[in-house]
Amino acid sequence: MPSEVLTPHSFSAASRYDDQRDRPLRTLDGPQEQPLTLSLNDTAMVTLLATPEALEPLALGHAFTAGWIERAEQVEDIQLSRLRHGLLVRLAVSSQTEARAAGLQRAGVSVSSCGACGVAEESQLMQGLKRLPACAPLAPESLMRGVESLQRHARAGLHMALALDSDGEVLSRGVDIGRHNALDRIIGEALTRGEMPAAVLLSSRCSMELVQKTVRAGIATLATLSLPSALAVEIARACDLNLICCHRGRHLERLSGAT
Repeated sequence: MPSEVLTPHSFSAASRYDDQRDRPLRTLDGPQEQPLTLSLNDTAMVTLLATPEALEPLALGHAFTAGWIERAEQVEDIQLSRLRHGLLVRLAVSSQTEARAAGLQRAGVSVSSCGACGVAEESQLMQGLKRLPACAPLAPESLMRGVESLQRHARAGLHMALALDSDGEVLSRGVDIGRHNALDRIIGEALTRGEMPAAVLLSSRCSMELVQKTVRAGIATLATLSLPSALAVEIARACDLNLICCHRGRHLERLSGAT
C-alpha cells in the first residue's frame, strides 16, 4: 500500500504541538469517567470505570447481565452516594439474592474498555449463555435506519448503544465511555419497562462480553458498527444469536443466527 502523501498544510499542522499542558481539567472536551462501585446491600461487588450519568439503569443492567439478579423486581431500592474518588450505587436486595450473587463477585476492577475483566473463573465469563429461540433479524432497511440514527447522535469519545424495535425505531439510548456499559444501560431501561428490544446496535467492535450480555437478556439481534472477534462469532453461533457487522454503514454482514 503506498504511503500517504503529506500536503504542505498537513505537514505544517503536524510539525509542532499545540501546548495545552496548563489547561484546566474542567475545560477539557474529552469524555468523563469515574470509578463506580456497585454493591448489593453493603457488599461491594465490582468497581467499573464509567461515565457518571444515568447510573440507575447502568447498575440495574449490569446486575442483570452479571447474573446477580434475574428480574428488576429483585432490586428493592437504588441509592447513590459519593466516595472519595468516585461514586457508590447501592442496590438493596434480599439476603438470599446477595448470598447467591456472592459467588459471582469479581476479583478486580473492570476498566472502561473491558466488560469481562476481573472475573475469577472462565465459567463466570460464560455465565448466562443459552440457545435463543429462532428469530429472523431486522430487515436490512430497518437496521440501516438505526445505523443512521447512531451516526446522527454520536458523541465524541463515547460509545452509544441503541435499543431498536422491529422497524428500526429507537426505543432508548445508552451512552458511556465503555461499550459494555452502554449496553448495560439500555438493558437496564428495558428491565424497567418490562420488555426487551428486538435488537441492539452498538457503535463499536463486537467482543465476546457483548454477546454474553445480549444473549442473557434474550435479545435476538446484536449489531455492531465494526468487526467482531472470532470468539464473539463462535459464541453467537452456538447461541443462535443474530450477529450483524454493519461495517460502519457501508454494508451489512450477518455472521450468525438460526433462520
